[in-house]
Amino acid sequence: MASSPSEARSIDGPSRTGTALGIICDHWSLLIIQRIFLGERRFQDIRERIGVSDSILADRLKRLTENGVLVKTPYNEGRVRYEYRLTRAGTATWRIYVAAYMWERKWLDRGEGPKPELRHLTCGELADPRVVCAKCDLPVTGGDLTPVNTSRTLGYVGSAPRRHRQSRTLQRVTNHGLFPDTMELLGDRWNTAIVATAVIGMKRFTDLERFLGIPPTVLSARLTRLVELEVLRPEVLVGGGRTVYRLTRKGAGFGMVLMQIVRWSDEHVGADAHKSLEITHDPCGRLLLPDFVCGHCSQRLKRSEVQFELVD
Repeated sequence: MASSPSEARSIDGPSRTGTALGIICDHWSLLIIQRIFLGERRFQDIRERIGVSDSILADRLKRLTENGVLVKTPYNEGRVRYEYRLTRAGTATWRIYVAAYMWERKWLDRGEGPKPELRHLTCGELADPRVVCAKCDLPVTGGDLTPVNTSRTLGYVGSAPRRHRQSRTLQRVTNHGLFPDTMELLGDRWNTAIVATAVIGMKRFTDLERFLGIPPTVLSARLTRLVELEVLRPEVLVGGGRTVYRLTRKGAGFGMVLMQIVRWSDEHVGADAHKSLEITHDPCGRLLLPDFVCGHCSQRLKRSEVQFELVD
């Protein structure tokens, strides 16, 4: 993406992008949605699969239901019980998972043994997805986009419900799951928000602190970890001695995941929130609507025509 955003517009109230980060960018919420995609809809099945406590699982299911990602439906098994199904908004998160998978394939060492891969059921081949602009069908790269930000692009991130930060000691991948580095980014709303601000051109500690409303101690810890993950690199400016944080190529690649979060927020976050982050696709000059095509057959990918599977 272009490194310099266009002029900011000042708005009041929460933004769709920031609200989306508060809903989706949580370790347990991502795992819960993933398991429901794979057909595990009952409380006890989800709990056993992802290894979460009853209290945390109940909290996340409640929040995802309140935010329109899940719907609680009854079923009979001797007595009335409930299961959780994806709503239209919940199903639409599939693009975020595909984008995260693409980033993992390109930038992470996925090790030995079976790995999650995306199968395109229409042609029967591994999809090897490519990102295209749905309005002009041309390929999308990081260098042909111009983000437009506002003074509250990520408003709501700081006011989202307080959650315990996940330990970075989690070093395993659940079946068809996301890798630890991905979960540290996408599963932590502050990390995702910091990368998003870097994508739209912010580099200084004070700018990040003011723009996100993030406590300085939290920001310092997150920046340190993002540098360790090789997503950001610190650079001391000549003369002033100030440190700025720039995206690495790996960090810039995560912009493709952010594009799908923006799309999801525009389509599924309530109308009372501002549409505050827009991305222009420079080749066609229109607002970007990112989509996927199969790298094998070039057909547009649809949710009902793809599935993740473990491949040796």
